[in-house]
Amino acid sequence: MTDLIQIAADIKACGTIADSDIAAIRRLVFTDGIVSRIEADALFKIERARTNHLPGWSELFSEALTDYCIRQEPPEGYLSEDTARWVMAAITEVKHPSTDAEIELLINIIEKAREVPVSFSAFALNHVKTMVMYGGGRDARGREHHGGRISEADIHALERILWGAGTEGHMAISREEAEALFSIAEMSTGAENDDRFEDMFAKAIGNYLLGATGRPVPPREVALRWETEETHLDAARLLRSVMQTYSTADWSKLRDRDFWADSIRPRTLAQDVDAAFEAQLKAREAAEAAASIMTPDKAAWLLDRIGKNGVMSPPEKALARFIARNASRLDPSLARIMDKAEA
Repeated sequence: MTDLIQIAADIKACGTIADSDIAAIRRLVFTDGIVSRIEADALFKIERARTNHLPGWSELFSEALTDYCIRQEPPEGYLSEDTARWVMAAITEVKHPSTDAEIELLINIIEKAREVPVSFSAFALNHVKTMVMYGGGRDARGREHHGGRISEADIHALERILWGAGTEGHMAISREEAEALFSIAEMSTGAENDDRFEDMFAKAIGNYLLGATGRPVPPREVALRWETEETHLDAARLLRSVMQTYSTADWSKLRDRDFWADSIRPRTLAQDVDAAFEAQLKAREAAEAAASIMTPDKAAWLLDRIGKNGVMSPPEKALARFIARNASRLDPSLARIMDKAEA
């Protein structure tokens, strides 16, 4: 730990970080395979000390702190409320967090985690919104965030936040994220935005209005129990089976060894959760059918935000066309904007 403090002091003295520093830091942090809280704090000190951009540092800072945030505390893959607050507090210590390291860390955590608190994703998205509005230097790959227009770097950051754990193939856009996207679209109207923004905007807002209510990921508390509880004999399940047999007067089952074997077979919590999860997926299918309807309250939310200055922007028209294609039923109040979108 003393070595990390000395490296931070040396970097602060000269203002730059070098490839040799990054190699030394990597050896110190990953020697035992565990990133500690003390080492995590030291990494933020080094980040505050350096003034130059170096892709290797962006990668190391994001990799090590993501490992600390979602892999060191059970259940693996979940960002706890306490850790989320610690990350957000560390990043708000400075007025302008670095885009190539600190904002990259926020995005990387969201991308790698199975689940993060809603407040954390909103925190990250608001920082990206600020970058779009005012610019924020280079991202981890060296691409520029240009103020006033949506650049390739902005698109990359937005996609990673909005789609989150994209490898699972699920999207779950929150109201906070949808409203932030509308703000970004409004402030960049007329600018030379990246061509992909219209499609991303339409799909993201469309997902919020017509998609299911969330990713089918077990909550952190359930996953934690799943990891730690032992196999157990479900006495309540046994009692229910026996009582149901008596109630149906099918007493012959009580002489059937297979009946008793199934009733008293130990079940793991994982099996219980799997069964509950299967039921949740079926309920989700029903929720998706209901969500595909553009109800009056959804229509009112959309009408309050679309075409505020009397003119529909290209992203807003793309959204209206997306809704027209994918909604199972449209509220009549949307007829006007649907006509405008096709004009």
